[in-house]
Amino acid sequence: MQKSEASMEGSLNRKTESAQGGFQSIAAVDHALSLLKTLATSAEPLGVNELARRIGLHKSTVSRLLRTLENHHFIQRDASHGRISLGLGVVALAGPMLGAMDVIAIGRPVLERIASTTGETVSLALWNGREAVMVEQVLGTRTVVHYTWRGKAVSAHSTAVGKVFLAFLPDNEVRAVLAAPLERYTAFTIVDPVALATEIGRIRRAGYALNIEENELESCGVAAAAYDFHGKVATVLNIAIPKYRFDEEQQQRLAEIVVEGARELSGKLGYGNGAR
Repeated sequence: MQKSEASMEGSLNRKTESAQGGFQSIAAVDHALSLLKTLATSAEPLGVNELARRIGLHKSTVSRLLRTLENHHFIQRDASHGRISLGLGVVALAGPMLGAMDVIAIGRPVLERIASTTGETVSLALWNGREAVMVEQVLGTRTVVHYTWRGKAVSAHSTAVGKVFLAFLPDNEVRAVLAAPLERYTAFTIVDPVALATEIGRIRRAGYALNIEENELESCGVAAAAYDFHGKVATVLNIAIPKYRFDEEQQQRLAEIVVEGARELSGKLGYGNGAR
C-alpha cells in the first residue's frame, strides 16, 4: 500500500530531525533544496513523478514546491514535454561567488609579481558586508613573513584592507560603523570615531591605507582597492610586513607598489572599459 502524503512527509521530517541531532529544520526548505540538488545531479530533465520518487515526497507536494521555485526562476519546464531542469535563477544566485573566483584567478599573477619584487606576503581580500575576508595570498621570500589563512575575516577599522573597503562604502554605511563601538585590538587601534573619519578621508585622497600595528603588534600592512567594470571596488590588494621593516621610506615604496598593482588588476577586471 502506498504511503499517504502526510505519513511520507512526517517520516522525512523525523529523519531530518534525527540526522541533525534533534535540531528541527524547516521541512519545506529541506524539500526545496532536495529538489534543486536532485536536478543538479541529473543528466537530463526530470518529470514531477520521477522527482517525487527520488526524494520521497507526494506528487502534489512536489508540484507546489516546483511552482514556488519556478516563480523565482530556480527551475524551468520544457515547453514540449514539461520536464524540469535548473533555471537561470540558480546562475544569478551563484554569480557573486563565481565573480569572486574570477577575481582570485585574475589577481594571482599580480600577487606573485609583487611578492617576488618586494619579498613580502601579498593578499587579496573581499568584503562580506561587515569585515574584510582574506581569499588569496602569495607568501613572501624573506625569512620572516606574514601568513593569513584563506577565509579569515579581519576587522574593518583596524586593518589596511578593512579601512580601504570602509573608505569606499556609501556615506550612510560609514556613519553606521562610526556610530558603533570600535573594538581596541592594540594600543595603536583607532577607536575614536572622529579620528577614524579623518583617516577615511585621508585614504580616499591618497588611494591607499596603512596599518601600523593597529590589529596585531609587530604586524603592518599597506592596501589599495582594485575596481571592476562598473567602477565598484572588486577586491583589495594588501602587502603585509613586520614592523621592523616598515620605516617611512618603505611605507612610501610599498604604497606606490600596491597602488600600481591595484591599478593593473583594475585594468584586468575591465575598469576603464565600461560605463560607471
